Amino acid sequence: MTLRAHPQKSMTLHTRVAAWLTLLTRCGDKPTRKRVHALRVVTLRLQAELERDLNELPHASHQAQAMIRFGKQAEKLRQALGPAREIDVWIGKLRGLRASNVKSVEYVPRTIEECQRGIDRLEDRLKRKRRTAGKKLAAEIELKNERFVKAAEDLELVSEESRLPDARGIGNELVAEFRRVSAEFPVLDESNLHEFRKRIKTVRYLAELHAGSDRECARVATQMKKLQGAIGEWHDWQALAEETRRGDHAWSKPLAELLETITKEAFDAALETAYSVTARMSGREGETDLPSSAADPKIPVRIEGGPHVTEVKQIA
Repeated sequence: MTLRAHPQKSMTLHTRVAAWLTLLTRCGDKPTRKRVHALRVVTLRLQAELERDLNELPHASHQAQAMIRFGKQAEKLRQALGPAREIDVWIGKLRGLRASNVKSVEYVPRTIEECQRGIDRLEDRLKRKRRTAGKKLAAEIELKNERFVKAAEDLELVSEESRLPDARGIGNELVAEFRRVSAEFPVLDESNLHEFRKRIKTVRYLAELHAGSDRECARVATQMKKLQGAIGEWHDWQALAEETRRGDHAWSKPLAELLETITKEAFDAALETAYSVTARMSGREGETDLPSSAADPKIPVRIEGGPHVTEVKQIA
């Protein structure tokens, strides 16, 4: 990806690194759900930005080495944030399921009552795990705080001394990058859909970063958010379903069966969205290129309502 130099680049990077340091301190003090999520997002966006900038710099330069050092520390932090963030997502989905079950019918059948008990017990167990994960995260941040801060300060220092790449024209280059990645996944299935999502994260974050100044970036950002949202929804339900199978959870059989159903329908929806967006990004809008096994996906059990589920639409 070839981008032109621009002196204002260092100022915007400096601002983002400063925000990262502030979030790091807050999360270390108290790793709440909102703080963990915010720090994770900022970390991912910085990683995406630096990965792009590295392609434009000599590997041995001070700027490149500072970016590499920061990237390594950012990756360690992102991995430390992962367990707490995943549990937060699971708890949110369970609460949504509970709310949707209660309001969906006036008479509550025994199977739904059993499912509700399973939700309550699983949520209690996840809350205990979240407290443990939060303590571990805070300890990890405290242990590595000096390295995190030093890497950030070094990055800020070299960014002030350098002329890093400008983003003008990046929209078209992000489209080309998406097409290159999607060409490596001609057929999507359960074994590679999550990997596909991870591979296009850089495209999404860079597009969002420059959506305000580049119309094409705004278009790409919209499509990538739609695509990653659908795949992420499936992956989150899949991970939660797997969590119910860990250990002796015979008491949660109705819940496990419900989660398996939701996971299957979320996968069908994610697959359809993936092929639709890929066709649109490739200039073949209206085509989906769905393989025969997924050409007529079922209407998914869709969970709606923002960060927490508020409604479960019935399967058609």
